[in-house]
Amino acid sequence: MAALNNDEPPIPSSTVHQPDPTTTKNDKQNHRSLHFSDTFVISCGTVTIDLFTNQVLLIYSASLSMHLLPKGRKDINESLPSAALRETLEESGYAVQLLPNPLKTCAPDYVSGSRHTEPFAVQQRWDEKHGMHKVIFWFLATADSKGERKMDGGREEWEDFEARWVGLEDAEGVVAHKDDWVLVRRAVEAVRLIREMDGNGKGKVKYG
Repeated sequence: MAALNNDEPPIPSSTVHQPDPTTTKNDKQNHRSLHFSDTFVISCGTVTIDLFTNQVLLIYSASLSMHLLPKGRKDINESLPSAALRETLEESGYAVQLLPNPLKTCAPDYVSGSRHTEPFAVQQRWDEKHGMHKVIFWFLATADSKGERKMDGGREEWEDFEARWVGLEDAEGVVAHKDDWVLVRRAVEAVRLIREMDGNGKGKVKYG
């Protein structure tokens, strides 16, 4: 085994390779990014839709004056779907359930048109406050907007969230971030496909 060279610089906690702006379209497969575990955090959230009232579940922060989609950081050794459901419960009080949907996914063994509960979107953000990358996995879910809230707790001290159900047609003008509306719009497309598959495009959707 070769001896360590003490004159060599220490290995950085994160090595990031930025794409060359002159790279051609054919070279995109060579773009890579490497981040070690102390430089990123995984978050999970849901776009939860009441299939019977055509409403989406949002959380309102009074301190930020913003409507947001429920999401939060994954706990150690927690699965992605479990984190999404738990965070939605903690932030909104609603025990939602994943909604099997036919949106195309690149997961192996996926059969076109079949339903699954894989993440329907992944998002990357730079967390300026904590100085790290945030990777967010989004899941499609459903719940009864008229149902009883299961809990009101389990939040961080700064989280002053209030659950609000908003009509799908009104969501674009309500959500704080454009990306959130794009996510809602994609979820609406999934619901449309589900209704078509169930043969009740204008009625209730079978789920559960």
